[in-house]
Order: sequence, then C-alpha cells, then structure tokens
Amino acid sequence: MPDFVSMDTKLYSEKIMKSKQINRRNFLAKSSLGILGVGTSTGFVRSMSLEDDPNSRIDEEYKIKEYRILGRTGFQISDIGCGPVTISNENLLKAILNTGVNFIDTAEGYGNGNNERMVGRAIKGFNRNSIFVNTKIFISENDTTENIVSRVRKCLERIDTDYLDGVMLWNASSIQEIGNNAFHQAIDQLKNEGRVKYCGVSSHGATWDGRTKDSMGQVIDAAVEDGRYDLVLFVYNYVQQEMGQEILKVCAKKNIGTTLMKTDPFGGVALGIFDMVKNYENDTIPEYLRTIYERIIEKQANAESFLKEHQLDDENTKREAAIGFVLNDPAVHSALISFKSFTDIDDYISLSGKRLTAENKMMIKSLQESLGHLYCRHACGICENQCPHGVPINTIMRYNHYLMAQGREKYAIKKYYELPGSKPDVCSECEGLCEASCPFGVSIRSLLSIAHQNLSINLV
Repeated sequence: MPDFVSMDTKLYSEKIMKSKQINRRNFLAKSSLGILGVGTSTGFVRSMSLEDDPNSRIDEEYKIKEYRILGRTGFQISDIGCGPVTISNENLLKAILNTGVNFIDTAEGYGNGNNERMVGRAIKGFNRNSIFVNTKIFISENDTTENIVSRVRKCLERIDTDYLDGVMLWNASSIQEIGNNAFHQAIDQLKNEGRVKYCGVSSHGATWDGRTKDSMGQVIDAAVEDGRYDLVLFVYNYVQQEMGQEILKVCAKKNIGTTLMKTDPFGGVALGIFDMVKNYENDTIPEYLRTIYERIIEKQANAESFLKEHQLDDENTKREAAIGFVLNDPAVHSALISFKSFTDIDDYISLSGKRLTAENKMMIKSLQESLGHLYCRHACGICENQCPHGVPINTIMRYNHYLMAQGREKYAIKKYYELPGSKPDVCSECEGLCEASCPFGVSIRSLLSIAHQNLSINLV
C-alpha cells in the first residue's frame, strides 16, 4: 500500500468541516460505498483504512478506499486519479494527494509547461516512490529521437524529479503514429538511463485533418498489439460504452494499464446545453438553438418526473452513477478527475471504492433517454466519414467540452481558431448526412452550431 508522508492539511480540513455543516449529503451516507477486499487477480487491491496512514488528519470519508494494479507495471494506483488540475496553486494538488490519490496526469502542453511545474512543487514532501507521475508529449512526423529525448528531459526539469513513471504519446490520432520509431527509440534510451519507467498512449480518436480516419478504438487496439505500450488513457463512460468496453477487454488480455477520461458524460456539455435551452420560451429561442429546442422540451418533462419520483434529482447522485459505472469494471484501473476546487475533492474522493447500485442504474437509464442526443460519443468517428465538407466534428466537440465542462475557455478558443478545415457555419445548408449516419441519434448539427457560437465568441 502506498506510503504517504502527511502534509499540512489545515486548509483542506477546514473546508471539509464547513461542507459537512452545510450539506452532509444524506444520499451518499446511505449509499453502498462498501469497503471491498477483492483478490488482485481481478485487478482490485484491498481497501485502505486510516490505520494505513496514521498521520492523516482527514476524515476517512475523504480518503481513497481502493487501489488497483496498473496492469503489467505492477504499480498500485488509486481508483480515483488526478487528471490535469485546472489551478495554478499547488495547495489543491497537495490536498488531493493527502487523500491517498497517487496517480497524477499532466502534459508538456498544459499551461505551456506550468502544470508540470505545479506538479513538481506539489509532490515535494511526499514519498516520490508512492506517486505515479505521468506526462504526455505531442509527436509530429518531423520529430527526431534527439528532439524527443530533449523534450522529455525538459519535462523532468519542470517536474523537478529524477524519473517519470509514465510518458505517453499524447492524443495519438492514427494507427500510423503508434509505431513512430523516433518516439520508441527515445523512450528506450530514457528507460535505459532510468529516467522513464513506462510507455503509454492517450487518444481521442481522429483529428480529421485529412490524413486519417482511425477511431479511438482502432488507435488504442493498435497500441496494445504493438507490445511496447504499458498503459493507455481513453474516453469511457455509461453513454459511450461499446468502444470502451472492447478496449478494456483487449487491455485485460494483454495486462495493459487502463486510465479513463471524460467519465461523467452529463456533468458538463450535455447538462449545460439542457439547462440553457429549457429556460428559453419558444418565441425567444435563438435561431441556432431552434432545431434542438423542441426535442429537449419534449424529453424534459418525462426525465424530471422520473428523477423526482425516485429521489435521484441532484448532482451528487448523477456523479455517483457515473463513477459507480466505470469503477464497477475490474478492468478499469483509475478514473481520472480534473479537479477544479476543494469542493471537487469532497465530491469525488468519497466515491472511491464505489460500485454500481440499483439506484445508479435507474439514474443512468433516465439520463441516457433524456440527454443522450446531446452527447457526442467522443472519438467514434462514424459521422465524420459521411460529412461532405470535411468538418472535423470530433475535434470541435472536444474543444467545446474543454470550454463548457473544464472551463478552459482561452485554450479551447485558441485551438478552434487554429483548426484547419471547414467550420460548422457550412452546416446550415447541409442535408445532415452526419445525423443520418449516427446510430445514437445525436443532434450533431445543433451541437456543432452551439460549439461554433461558443468557440467563435472572441474571434473576429
């Protein structure tokens, strides 16, 4: 079990005590957060109790309760991991680490390297061997082995660490990228030097820049078959199940470590659009939202009635259903959360060790029916093959997710501005071949229009 050195948690403890006085979250207190002791053959590791960290002053409810073996790395990582922390102050990350979270994901491009620097400052004082630090680097066709080695060394300098547990090929969008010789030669060299332990890959699917049509599943499958990748990072949630489940099966057979992103499908974009549209009156609805308005209003009444009848109409139960779904599968090793505040620690760490309940299943069914048409299945790529204008649908939807769900407005708008190819303003006169080809009934043209409005707001 990870051996953590306690940090000063006064600020976090005060935050937790305040939240307890305001809202004790009765549903979570009654829910089945069972402390399970399952054999490592399933990928689960025994739960953690306060006795494992006697110096901690944080309430047990806000401690990681379960660790899982990260595939063939053999590393025991927390079932709730830390995605890119959207803060500039390392105190939040220190508080996250003090709960027992021991998987940190970052990248050279997050905040122009500032996120890596923040990670480096935050892990000081903790047992470095107990924390899995994973960073990601973007590789182009022109990168050389020497260039990649140099960039990884700069990652090491920014994080101020002697070694990196994982270095991932960042956002691989094609099968061809998986076999990049310069990348693998660089990783081999850094492994031999003891500077990198494990190699990984993350993927959102095709970027649709005219070079590739490979889906996220095809990219990750290629990485698993390649044999040189030890861990992967991909999208999986209860709405986008099919592709993720196949990836998990393939990874389990080859003992590849699995980490997840975008685990809460309705925690950001879909719910935000739903709340935005339902507050309009029919005669005041903007033109770009009109095609989606009636569909949302039609589904709203049935959804709200069901949720209230079963007392499932708050954000805590939605969050619990999302985390319970992914952690219910032993092939999942860690669900990465992009923590934005101390409140997020309260909300997510208490779900460590979670399993899917009957109430969760009812919640999932209702949300799928009412909001499923507002969630683009990231990285499936099905509709892009049918677009006559070559609109990079997957990438645009992802940038809108960054803006609406993660609050990364400037980054999303900048990336959208730089995106080559057609923009959704060509969709107004299109017959909608993308929607006709979507097996999930997603309102693609409306979602693209909303994304275009959001991402073009500061552009001239």
